[in-house]
Order: sequence, then structure tokens, then C-alpha cells
Amino acid sequence: MQLLRCLYADVLKTKRTAFMWLHLLAPLLYSAVCLLYFHARELGGAHIYELFMTPLAIALPFVVALVCGLTVSQEERAGHFQNIVGAPLLKLIPYFSKMIFLILLNGVSIFLAIGLLSLGFLLSNAELLLLPFLIGGAWLVATSVVLYFFYFFVSCLFGIGASALFGVAGLLMTALMGTGLGDAWWQYNPWAWGIRLSGYAGIVEFEQMEPAFLSFLQQEMRIGFMIVTSVILFVTIISSMWFHRWEGKKASE
Repeated sequence: MQLLRCLYADVLKTKRTAFMWLHLLAPLLYSAVCLLYFHARELGGAHIYELFMTPLAIALPFVVALVCGLTVSQEERAGHFQNIVGAPLLKLIPYFSKMIFLILLNGVSIFLAIGLLSLGFLLSNAELLLLPFLIGGAWLVATSVVLYFFYFFVSCLFGIGASALFGVAGLLMTALMGTGLGDAWWQYNPWAWGIRLSGYAGIVEFEQMEPAFLSFLQQEMRIGFMIVTSVILFVTIISSMWFHRWEGKKASE
């Protein structure tokens, strides 16, 4: 119940702010641009999926970094983090409330973009296979969890500037990991998980391939799922230990 109250408080604090509008308008604008691009071209489902999901996956680290930086900056201005580190509740409850809220908003934005894309195709009487997009979106949400923990940590200790800088680095890293450079070690790089696993999901759903290659991709996805799940659990525990001891001070203080 305390966690739900904290979540509700987070919603109230942001529902009339630019922070909330960012999560609603960004997917609307992105889907509109994609629909205009696709409308002018004859593209198959696989190409539509790749052209829609790949930019999302590449931009996600920077968006996560920016959102975490803005959230931490808001808490710092509101009372130098005392709303979360000095709360009368168990200290970890406000922290996990904030993380859950941010991750849920991320999921809403991604699936809103997918839903608007599907609606655009429906209104134009064009066919679009929705399930692969939903699977790819789920991969993007799941693989962004570790990024939220990382960028929130960076924002708390070093501020929004450092978080944005790491976000740009993450964006570039994700773009590189989507190429052949990431084939050998993408499993060990959290910035590669989203673009790789969502990309594999699209290939499995759209492409005709040899059974051996299909089996290879499915094995890669299973390994990726186990790694992502394990790292999320590990990072959750480590971040809990850190936040429990954190007193609201930046590294420079």
C-alpha cells in the first residue's frame, strides 16, 4: 500500500508538467513521421519493422538518461532529495516507486508509438502484422530496466549533465552494437540488448530462413533473456544497497 501511495504521489507531481507531455507527445510525433515516410513508399513488413524499431532502440539510452536526469533534478530542487532519502517511509519505497514509475512511463510511450503506427495503417486500409511490434516493444522495455538504474545512479551522484553525456555515449554504443561489430559480445553489453533482441524478434517473425539459422536466433534470444533477467536482479539488489546508504549528496559534495 505504501508503494502504491508513492506511485500515486509521483503521478500527481508530474501529471501537469512537461515531463509527462514528453512521454505522450514524443511517441505521437515519432509515429506520425514514420507513417508519412512509409506512406510514400512500398515496403514489406520486415522493412517497416526495422525502420520503426531500430531508431527507437538507438534513441532509447539518451531518452532514458534525459528522463532520469530531469527526475533527479526535480527532486533536488524540491528539497535536496529529502522527499526520497528523508521520507518517513522505509527509505527504499520512494526509490522503487520512482523507478517503477519511470519504467512504466517508458512502456506506455513505446506501446503508444506502436499503437499509433498500427492505427495509422488501419485507417489507410494497409495491412500491418502487429504482434512482432508488440514483442519488439516488450524487449525494448525489458532491456531498458538496467539502463534506468544506471542513469538514475549517475544523475544522483553527478547531475543531469553527466547523465546526458553518458546518454549520448550510450546512443552511439547502441548504434555500433546494431552492426557487425556487436556480433561477438552483444550479450555482455546492456546498451546492445534492446537493439539486438528486438531486431532478432523481427527477423524471427518476418523472415523466411533455414531451420538451422532460426534455431540459432532462438537460442540467442533465450540466452539474452537469461542474461537480462539475471542482470536486472543483480542491479536491483546492488542499487538497493547503494540507495539505502546514500544521503542525498553528490560526488562533488
